[in-house]
Amino acid sequence: MIAGCIITYRDWPLIKDCVESLKDKVDKIIVVDGRYKDFNSDFDYSDEETIKYLLSIKNLRLIFGDITDEVTKRNRYLSQLSDGDIVLNLDSDEVLIGELPELKSDFGILDLVDGYGRHVQKRATRFFRYRKGMEYKYCHYTLYWQDKIINKLQKVINPDFSFENILGCRILHNWHLRTDERKYQKEQYYKTLIQKESGFDK
Repeated sequence: MIAGCIITYRDWPLIKDCVESLKDKVDKIIVVDGRYKDFNSDFDYSDEETIKYLLSIKNLRLIFGDITDEVTKRNRYLSQLSDGDIVLNLDSDEVLIGELPELKSDFGILDLVDGYGRHVQKRATRFFRYRKGMEYKYCHYTLYWQDKIINKLQKVINPDFSFENILGCRILHNWHLRTDERKYQKEQYYKTLIQKESGFDK
């Protein structure tokens, strides 16, 4: 079972592009919607157009999360998984390019390409086999299992977990397609996020 997992908040129409890139490549999609605690906005959830679209997707489960941090939101979708499920984790301004291969290891290291194609980075918790008890802690991209850290941003460091580099598909980050206002809001939000999470990925 492959689950496409997304957290989102008022990111139309990019969330539609994200879901459309996934819906025929995964068995189910889990979307956690809701404002991030430190995001400056008067709205708690996404707009009506976004909600209507998400509810129209047959294999999609929409969860309205609490107004909280990214770590808690990501743990919300993990709580919906069964042991052995494969997770593909995208942000709402990202799309999957190419076909997902069979995951033979615990983790698949995927390339993340920015929308301009200038930068390619490795990401270590975007494609992985879920084990019961896995959870995000401290950083929104850092997974733990049995109180032991599994990964850094770009690599798996826990010897209990195998990994492989994934070829033939990649994640495209379309942040540049947002409006200037939205870009500014996200920039301010991420400044706060990075400050709060700094020191936990050493």
